[in-house]
Amino acid sequence: MNIRKEIFLFILLFVPLINFGQDIHFSQFNNSPLNLNPAQTGFFRGSHRFVLNHRNQWASVTAPYSTFSGSFDMQLLKRKFKQDIIGIGIVFNNDIAGDADMGTTAGSISLSYTKGLNKRNSHFISIGIQAGGAQHKFDYTKLNFDNQFDGDQYNPNIGSGENFKNNSYSYLDFSGGIHWFLQKQDQLIFNAGFAAFHLNQPKLSFFDNKDVFLHTRFVAYGNVIIGLNKTTEMIPSVLVMQQGIYNQIVAGADFKFILNSSPYFYSTFSIGTYLRNQDAIILKAGMDVRRWNFGISYDFNFSDLHPASKYMGGYELSVTYILNQVRHKKLKEIPCPIF
Repeated sequence: MNIRKEIFLFILLFVPLINFGQDIHFSQFNNSPLNLNPAQTGFFRGSHRFVLNHRNQWASVTAPYSTFSGSFDMQLLKRKFKQDIIGIGIVFNNDIAGDADMGTTAGSISLSYTKGLNKRNSHFISIGIQAGGAQHKFDYTKLNFDNQFDGDQYNPNIGSGENFKNNSYSYLDFSGGIHWFLQKQDQLIFNAGFAAFHLNQPKLSFFDNKDVFLHTRFVAYGNVIIGLNKTTEMIPSVLVMQQGIYNQIVAGADFKFILNSSPYFYSTFSIGTYLRNQDAIILKAGMDVRRWNFGISYDFNFSDLHPASKYMGGYELSVTYILNQVRHKKLKEIPCPIF
């Protein structure tokens, strides 16, 4: 076995542990609800929700990590007194990285049940489950091997001499979570949740190695919406994730400025700064225009990779569209934003 193939086999064996053993992640984690917690399925103000996310990372170092996510969820059923909700949704993710386009394509169905805990519809708890499948693959035709060098230069017409048994594999995936919501008053709202992804710990190997598997990813998060005045909100948020030996903590705050509070011309602008532990500073901006929400962020990397990345991490975009969206109501009315 030549040195190039040994290196490539090492990558195939251990990249699932050091790279794909960790899930995709978004800096705008609150803007990707079904990737954050299946219990958030159907938990929003409106009837139908569409979400798109895109992240591009490490373009300054190598072939960039490109991540796409799309989801749709809706409130399938509400009880007569509007205290219980059944939500259903779907989410698709695609992640590609490197010269060989190594990546994962996954799809899942989410189901949730939200229970009202008081008569004013200001206190809720939601549980959710998620089930689906994924395919992990690479394209070995995009790789170069020493057998393809004719003595002077690389010749793509020469066969690589390599024989790969598998260049893809598939697996089933199961997840679950719980989400809590409390509105103390018109300008003070609490959200928190916990989720566990890959409960079945699916196997990850091109060589049928049963010792390589996807660790369960544990997620805990919370945020508080604090109304500073009639036109300004402060939203501190925190995210903690643990997967195998890897962990991630993201903490920061957004400031949202309400430009027009009319239900027909509702618009806001927000800015925020977050810190990902030992990795990056995240700058965010967003805006609401009626039923649309747009978000943009950029990661400035300061990890040990910064000499190569030149402190550049990656950009991220998010778009959310909600049908039949309703606005915050005054405390003397039913305050909950999901009804």
